[in-house]
Amino acid sequence: MSEQKVAAAEVVNMDGKDWFLQDLIEIVNSGKLAFDITLTVGGFLISGTLIGGQEYFEGFGEEFSFGLHGEAAEKVKKAFAKNGQIYVSNTTTSHSMPPNYIHLKNAHFFHTSGSPIPENRGVWWRGRVSEVSGFSLGALVSEN
Repeated sequence: MSEQKVAAAEVVNMDGKDWFLQDLIEIVNSGKLAFDITLTVGGFLISGTLIGGQEYFEGFGEEFSFGLHGEAAEKVKKAFAKNGQIYVSNTTTSHSMPPNYIHLKNAHFFHTSGSPIPENRGVWWRGRVSEVSGFSLGALVSEN
C-alpha cells in the first residue's frame, strides 16, 4: 500500500467517516444527482434514495405541514426549507468541510426477516455519516 493510501486510511479511521460516502453526499448536495442506496447503520439496513440536504428539508417540511392549510402550512414549509439553505451555500464555496449528515427519501428499515419497516410507504430519514458502517449502491426491494 502506498504512503498516500496509508495516510488517507488513518484519517478515515480516526474520525470514523467514510471519505467515499462523503464524496457521494457532496455530489447529491450539489443537486446534480440522486440515487438509490442501502446503508448499514447500527445493525439495521436502511434503504432509500440518497438526496441533498436542501431537497430533504423541503420534502420534510412539505410532509410536516400535512393537515395544515393556508398561511400556517406555508409558514411551516418555509421554516423547514430555510434549514436547507446551508446546503445551497456550501455548493458555491470550496470544500471547507466534508458533510456530516446523510439524507434519504423513501427510506425503509429492513428487519432480519426481510420485511421493510414501514411496509406501506417510505419515510424521510437523516443520519450521521459517522454512524454508517457500510453501504451498497441500489435499494432493497421487499418480496411481499
